[in-house]
Amino acid sequence: MNILIIIALSLLTLISGLITWLGISGPVILGVVTLLWGYFTHFESVSVGQVIVVWVVAGGLELVEFFLGGLAARNYGASSRSMWLAILGGILGTIIGAGLFVFIGALVGLLAGSYLGAYIGELSLGRSETEAAHAAMGALLGNVA
Repeated sequence: MNILIIIALSLLTLISGLITWLGISGPVILGVVTLLWGYFTHFESVSVGQVIVVWVVAGGLELVEFFLGGLAARNYGASSRSMWLAILGGILGTIIGAGLFVFIGALVGLLAGSYLGAYIGELSLGRSETEAAHAAMGALLGNVA
């Protein structure tokens, strides 16, 4: 029975890395798999401390993912306002997109929200549509990278 659990958890670990491309949070799934691995092995092969470290790293990676869009927009000439709106748009887009479409919705929402946040931020400062689109494209590319 233990070998089946190890095989199943190993497959889940592999899947968590692969489904990141679908917009599903790989680090969070990896955290869940680590917790399950520890639980099913009575925390002998994975300690509670290791589970906590994986969750802290997963949370940090999620934060970095949200901030990349805003930072890239800033690199493409966006204002501070647009940078923060791109980050906020990415977070809101992820939440809304995940609720609308099961697998790819979070990714689509992240990209659309970041783009719209930066675009609206630039337009609100009186920049041209071309400049706003350029900054918004930076936000989009920052999330794709």
